[in-house]
Amino acid sequence: MARNLFARYLWEINTLYDRGHITLKELNALYRDSYLYDEADEQARLERRSGKQVDDGAIPRRTWDNHRREIETIFDVNIDCRKSDNTYYIADDEGYMASKMTHMVCNHFAVKNMLGEAKDLKQRVIYEDIPSGFNHLTTVIQAMRENKVLSIGYRSFTRADLTEFHLHPYCLKVFRLRWYVVGWHEPTGDIRIYSLDRICNIEITATKFNMPADFDPQEYFEGSFGVFRNDGVAVTTVRLRANAEERAYLRTLPLHHSQQEVETADDHSVFELRLRPSFDFKQAVLAMGANVEVLEPQSLRKELKAMLTDMLQKYL
Repeated sequence: MARNLFARYLWEINTLYDRGHITLKELNALYRDSYLYDEADEQARLERRSGKQVDDGAIPRRTWDNHRREIETIFDVNIDCRKSDNTYYIADDEGYMASKMTHMVCNHFAVKNMLGEAKDLKQRVIYEDIPSGFNHLTTVIQAMRENKVLSIGYRSFTRADLTEFHLHPYCLKVFRLRWYVVGWHEPTGDIRIYSLDRICNIEITATKFNMPADFDPQEYFEGSFGVFRNDGVAVTTVRLRANAEERAYLRTLPLHHSQQEVETADDHSVFELRLRPSFDFKQAVLAMGANVEVLEPQSLRKELKAMLTDMLQKYL
């Protein structure tokens, strides 16, 4: 139910953004033609059980008002009503576009929606799904809103057994198509990060926690590449030399938010980044092959050379 409802919230946001102004009747008609309509509509079932005549997929006005409140709380998207024609619209268009998480998640569902409606194109579009990224997203967000402790059963890639623990969810982060929850790990008394796709079971407990006033997610990950802080590695300036072809990719999809192009020539560009050169960062640089060279620091050049040498030995 939670996952279906979350998907419906996103579908409603996308539909309103695409249509501009729409009545509730028109919204319900579009919903019946959407890819979500194949999933059982819980609200309609409940209304039918109470003896009310409700079409499958139709959302009562009271429930729609609840959806609007939840959408504003979760996504910071305000859906307003124009009284002159009783149509609904996204009131803060700029706020919606400014939210990276909302925009990314909504784009994901928008593509899925279009593919569901254009069944003749399904075989012509190869779509990469986020691995189990949305399974527990609503639960984590609800726990964050209410500052309640999560009870989690987790199976990591390095351990076969299930680990159970309590976590105070502080924030969510996305990296390489995976969702991660960052929070206070009760058993060890420190902040840890867990991938949502490795959570086997999760539930919100009745126990409340106090969100630390000094915890700032942006500050916590400042200088980090990806999802891990790597406290043992100092933030340093990394200079990358990219050939003319690769620099075009780096300009449109920077490796890190601190990236700046500091030198431009006909056949190459030099980019500077301020970060902790983690293992994930080294992998990202090596993935670009001979198109990118680390100029500084020298310690990072030596590490990458050692990794390349070890890799080469496996092919001799």
